[in-house]
Amino acid sequence: MKGAIFDWDGTLASIDEREFYCINRALAEQGSSPISRQFYIDNYYRRAYELGTGPRMVLETALVGKGVDVAEKSYEAYRKIFQGTVDKATLQKGALEVLGGLKREGFKVGIATMRYTRWVVESELKNLSVAQFVDLLKTRQDLGVGGTLGSLEDTVNQRVRLVTREMEELHLGQGDVFLVGDSWWDVRAGRQIGIKTVLVKTGFAAFNNFSSEKPDLTVSSLLHLRDVLEKRDWKI
Repeated sequence: MKGAIFDWDGTLASIDEREFYCINRALAEQGSSPISRQFYIDNYYRRAYELGTGPRMVLETALVGKGVDVAEKSYEAYRKIFQGTVDKATLQKGALEVLGGLKREGFKVGIATMRYTRWVVESELKNLSVAQFVDLLKTRQDLGVGGTLGSLEDTVNQRVRLVTREMEELHLGQGDVFLVGDSWWDVRAGRQIGIKTVLVKTGFAAFNNFSSEKPDLTVSSLLHLRDVLEKRDWKI
């Protein structure tokens, strides 16, 4: 193994506190009551096999019956609030430890995120001291696609394209790299590409059983991943 490619939201980055804050602020701007944490979990995470982004589904469900225009305005408000709260971004436990370990072992490290707006992710990497460990960042914006996804198949296809492009630019072949993520589309994309996959039980995987997707390795946390890699001489 020569490289590792990570998902960002839910895998390296812990986004729940920030998302919860931004969603409720957006709802407040529409004069709507705040949601509970259980409502957030049920509509953000437990609808993993439904088309749409987590925050959009939460907002649309919270505003059901108030019209499409209200839901769309709320989502646009959420996006602006989210972009302005980079300081609220935090890391999953063990993120810096596993990234630092990989770099010490000479690995190339990439981040391929399904998030769209590149400059926001770049700001988060810098603010969280992650940029120093990352050789290449790719977001969906780098694919030249629109901001919305057309289908679940489109989600997987874009994930495949994103990770494949990252591998090409890092000069990594199928046998050189493993993909780390928290969702079914990470595992499914990795299998289509023909690379090893690691499912971390954070983010989406903390609230869903994705074992049927058959990842090559499942770990409870990034610290667990670091421990496994150390025992296996940094191999998957």
